[in-house]
Amino acid sequence: MLARFSPQKALPFGQLWIQEFGVPIFGSLSVNPPSGNVICCMVDGSVVALDTEGSVVWKVSTIGPIFAGPCISCALPLQVLVCSRDGSVYSFDLEKGDLFWKHDVGHPITSSAYVDEHLLLSCKDSSLSQRLVCVCSSSGSVHVLQVGLNFDGEIQPCDMVREFARFELGGDVFSSPVMIGGEIFVGCRDDYVHCIRLQEEIPI
Repeated sequence: MLARFSPQKALPFGQLWIQEFGVPIFGSLSVNPPSGNVICCMVDGSVVALDTEGSVVWKVSTIGPIFAGPCISCALPLQVLVCSRDGSVYSFDLEKGDLFWKHDVGHPITSSAYVDEHLLLSCKDSSLSQRLVCVCSSSGSVHVLQVGLNFDGEIQPCDMVREFARFELGGDVFSSPVMIGGEIFVGCRDDYVHCIRLQEEIPI
């Protein structure tokens, strides 16, 4: 169940709208800044976009349940990234809900993806650029994906999404990673916070 409140009505809040889905919502919500639509992920695998009045704009489903919140980044325009326990990362169109791409990491994912907004990979002989996306599986594997874009920020075909790097930690991971300039920070069930740096030259 989702609700929106107004501080200008009854104290301490005034409820503007409420939307019930009939299934639990574990992950944090995300807002699409241009439209104000709220993106919500549910345990049954549904991903829903609600407008500012609480009406459903679009609804899609993943194969497995979702426990993490969606990821929206200005570095990947028009996309919302959703991680599922079916082991896949989904990229949906923010405006229509169409599937841009899907990538399977091979293990269940219970945390959100993270886009490195400080690192843009480009090639002198091509109009393509790439962004890095970090995903951690609950089994403790850290995956870095390369997502191809052109310089207008448009998504390329699905074959432009591939895994660049993988690192195995010493325990399960249920928290979401943070990635800045090629450095990854992630908390692990082995009682440590790990900082991992991409050191190899990234092929473009």
